[in-house]
Amino acid sequence: MVLPFPIPSFLSSAFSISRCTIADVDDLAEIYYCAFQVDRRNTFWWSEDKEAMMTWMKRRIRKKMADRSTRHFKVTDVQSGEMVAFTRWDIPEGHETAFGAWEEDLPANSATPSAITPPMIDIPEGAQPELCLEFFNALSVMSEKQNAKEMLGLSLLCTSPNYHRRGAAKAMMLPMLALADTRGLKAYLEATPDGKPIYEKLGFREIDQLNFDLEKLTGTFEGIYKISIMVREPKPI
Repeated sequence: MVLPFPIPSFLSSAFSISRCTIADVDDLAEIYYCAFQVDRRNTFWWSEDKEAMMTWMKRRIRKKMADRSTRHFKVTDVQSGEMVAFTRWDIPEGHETAFGAWEEDLPANSATPSAITPPMIDIPEGAQPELCLEFFNALSVMSEKQNAKEMLGLSLLCTSPNYHRRGAAKAMMLPMLALADTRGLKAYLEATPDGKPIYEKLGFREIDQLNFDLEKLTGTFEGIYKISIMVREPKPI
């Protein structure tokens, strides 16, 4: 599978970058789950049942892979074959071809979004609906407020806790941001507290924030959980 960008020279030869396929769904869900468990505040709206969350994540990943406006890339440990990290990007309308073709290797009989999306809001089994609505509605309102659909969106970046600080995330981000620069596109993301310093090093700046009073919402976690809304301006070519 040809990537839309060259693999950065700083990425260790022990790693490779490739497109994600439907065969990767189980590994993607496992990394997704483990990456966000590092800070449990990230998961205040999750179900306590891991299997329920994994089922929800796999369903959501399949739905996103069936969306022609998204692109998925992964870093793999060449020797072990283990997935190291992955990213999901939302491509603004009119710029699809600049960021590589859609996941054309999806099986022809794979489920369409309408076939895998329940008629009501998709909530993990065992999760509290009000917490899920609080979280996703806040993200949706902010996205509309910032006109995020007009930007290149990093909607998900997950690294296995076994591979932190190995450059995998940076290797998947910099080439895509360089492509955004050639198109004069801003880039948009929602950063966790741990992720914010990393994104700042890549040129993102906080323009807004979402604050969740976890003690009030959950009665379990304490304090305010802040998600930073960040935008990166295109660099002149």
